[in-house]
Formats: sequence, C-alpha cells, structure tokens
Amino acid sequence: MPSLEAEMLAFIRAGLDHHNATCPLTPKAILLNPANHELFGWDELWGIPVLADERVLPKRFRIDCDGSAFGIEEEIAEAISTEQPHEIPVAPGGLPGEPAVPLTPGWPGAPGSE
Repeated sequence: MPSLEAEMLAFIRAGLDHHNATCPLTPKAILLNPANHELFGWDELWGIPVLADERVLPKRFRIDCDGSAFGIEEEIAEAISTEQPHEIPVAPGGLPGEPAVPLTPGWPGAPGSE
C-alpha cells in the first residue's frame, strides 16, 4: 500500500498535468492544508512553490494560478448581497398613463409611419 506522501505526490502530479492541459496560465503555487504541509515538509515541487493554506481540506490540494476561481464563492455572495437600484428601461411614450409608441418603423403608430 502506498504511503500518504506517495499518494499525494501522484494526485498533485495528475492535477498539475490536468491544469497544464486545460489552463494557459502558469501555476503560482500548490496549496496544501497546513497539517499536510507540515507533515510532508515540501517547499517546492517541480519548480512550483508549495504553501500552506487553511482553506484547503486535509488530504487535498489546490493549484493557485491567476485563472483560479478558488474563493470566488465569497465574492459572489458579497456581490449578490449588496442592494442595487433597479432601473426599468422605458421607451419613449411608454411612461405609465401614456400610450405606448411602437418603435418598429412601418407599424401603425410608429414615428414616421403616418
């Protein structure tokens, strides 16, 4: 049975190969759970820095690159929780209480169709 360290190396190598095949950007770092980072003691793998990151679950890793969506959940939650004023576009003559004016040329009532 392979050791946890050998398994992690194999998973990370496969993840880097997948990243390199699907992302045009160079990885900035390999992120490990702090306990795994301490356990393995890796500072660098294949020329890529290995860093501890508490957001990474034990026995997992993340590849950090400028194209990464890691952490985007918090940005999305913040963006949708911010109240934005709603603007309702209104065509000329389409204000409440006024007759709507067709904007398609040639339609009855459209500007220039008289």
